[in-house]
Amino acid sequence: MRKAGRILLLLLIAAIFIALSATAFMLAASTESASRVRLDWAHMANISAERVLSPADRSSPRAAMESFMNHMKEGYERLLKAKELVSSAPGLLHQPPEALEEAGRALYNFERAMHVLDLSQIPQVVRLQNARENILLLKEILDRVGIPRYDQIPGAQEVEEQGLVRWTIPKTEIRLHRVESGIDEGRWLVTPASVAELGRSYRRVRHLPYLPGATENAYEYYTASPGAFFPPKWAYFIPAWLTHRTYGQALWQWSILIISSILFILLLLAVRKLSFKISEGRSPVFKQLLKLTAPFSLALGAIAMVWVIEEQINITGTLYLLLINVLTAVEWLGWTWVIVRAGELLAELIILSPRIESGSVDASLVRTLSRLASIAAAIGILMFGASELGVPLMTLITGFGVAGLAVSLAARPTLENIIGGLILFTDRSVKVGEFCRFGDKAGTVLHIGLRSTKIEALDQTVISIPNADFSQMQITNVSRRSKALLQKTINLRYETTRDQLRWILASIRDVLHAHPKIYADPAPFARFEGFGESSLDVLIFAYVKTKKWSELMAIQEDILFRIGEIVEKSGSGFAFPSTTAYIAKDDGLDKEKGAAVEKEVQQWREEDAYPFPDTPLERMSTLLGTIKYPPKA
Repeated sequence: MRKAGRILLLLLIAAIFIALSATAFMLAASTESASRVRLDWAHMANISAERVLSPADRSSPRAAMESFMNHMKEGYERLLKAKELVSSAPGLLHQPPEALEEAGRALYNFERAMHVLDLSQIPQVVRLQNARENILLLKEILDRVGIPRYDQIPGAQEVEEQGLVRWTIPKTEIRLHRVESGIDEGRWLVTPASVAELGRSYRRVRHLPYLPGATENAYEYYTASPGAFFPPKWAYFIPAWLTHRTYGQALWQWSILIISSILFILLLLAVRKLSFKISEGRSPVFKQLLKLTAPFSLALGAIAMVWVIEEQINITGTLYLLLINVLTAVEWLGWTWVIVRAGELLAELIILSPRIESGSVDASLVRTLSRLASIAAAIGILMFGASELGVPLMTLITGFGVAGLAVSLAARPTLENIIGGLILFTDRSVKVGEFCRFGDKAGTVLHIGLRSTKIEALDQTVISIPNADFSQMQITNVSRRSKALLQKTINLRYETTRDQLRWILASIRDVLHAHPKIYADPAPFARFEGFGESSLDVLIFAYVKTKKWSELMAIQEDILFRIGEIVEKSGSGFAFPSTTAYIAKDDGLDKEKGAAVEKEVQQWREEDAYPFPDTPLERMSTLLGTIKYPPKA
């Protein structure tokens, strides 16, 4: 009952942990395009639902430019008003509700301004931050070079009459195009190519003076301030010397970035070290559960770092793109690692079932199949993560197909080993803990893995055999035999007489029938097998009551000792394949012993107790259990 309760507790903990992982994963994996370009504003209660949901007017180049300029101007003015309200409020962290409301309205305007940009070619992970920067860059450019009067920009009527599909802002290379398909079909947006060049165009015109009515230094202020457009109250207390820009970022931004990165790394190391320490001496399930903490911390830590970079210290420019791409890759690698570890945890939870032994072939099969399934899921997550970074899905599929073909050719032995492992699991020829013979070696199976099988040989060395080779070997599973076989051939000298041979055979059979460690059924036997090159060959065949190899050797030793005594007593001897040169006179065989044995055999004939071709049942019954085993010292 206690064991069942422990299993249920572990299952509950694992389910909660996996559910939290899945929840965080789903939050991180949200791919709705709108969520990536909408700003987080919650203090907009006074804006009507119609205005909140209605997009910016982009029906023509004139409508798009007018909508963009008006939203940027109105948003910047509201943002300045919100900052004045915050700076005049007391306290270090307090922000007046009026300031938050004005900031929310400003964010609404900035979001509508983003609608003028075609962001379809920008990866999802950087789309929001890219849109923030690009609307400010576009406004900075137009505030310096100017735009024509709105009545000089093509409207809906001119577009229809002239059949326009593109329009270029005068004095610039910024183009607007009419979207031909998708959710923005028929709307006029700044082309993806022009969006990509806004940073370069800004650097070319930033030395020019502002035109009247411009929102001066909006971009510079945004890149040096924390938060998204509307900085927190503590930003007003940053010393002036910390706002000095170095390599595109302020000194305070560099400082917080470095500190956050160090804390992130230290946290990962601490979690890894702590999980290793706690897992010592724990059950396999608990160890697998702790192994989830490191990848889970890696993924969540990467998400936290992205939040700090985007929403708090507001890193911008090339550094932002580099950090976000790296952290996003780390995040997806973390989720991939979580899936692999979760698969291993699931396998251990399944093995907790009383029907599956921990070291059995079923347990190895569960672990292998779970690992293959988790690897397949991990590959899917990696593909999804790569698509989030801007890699086209079809390119990924094609790339994985080509890579898969290359890997299958280059890693053919590895694939053969995996298939060999599955064959071993399916055939169940051996399992962990069993003793087997293979080729010219023998040993105990320690582990059947995905690629290789580990066997502990008789000399205590560990042999690692690729599954592809092991599955094709002739494997003798010694542990699964119901009884052990004793089969030996002894070689007697040719000088042995026929009656001596008969007495030796009968005496050996008596020993086999009488021995308590020899099975009576099937009956053991000793037979004259044939005439060898230098000996008379006698075959001894019996099944021993043991499955252990060491005990078999002990019983075999005892029987061989007794056979040696029988041969010696008969006056015969063992032959050996060699040539004997008699330099001295040979006394030959013991004639007295030979005569005594022949007399006893003659007595068998006279008393009708001749034990050939088989031992009579009466003789067997009198012999049964007369030998004491183990023998006395």
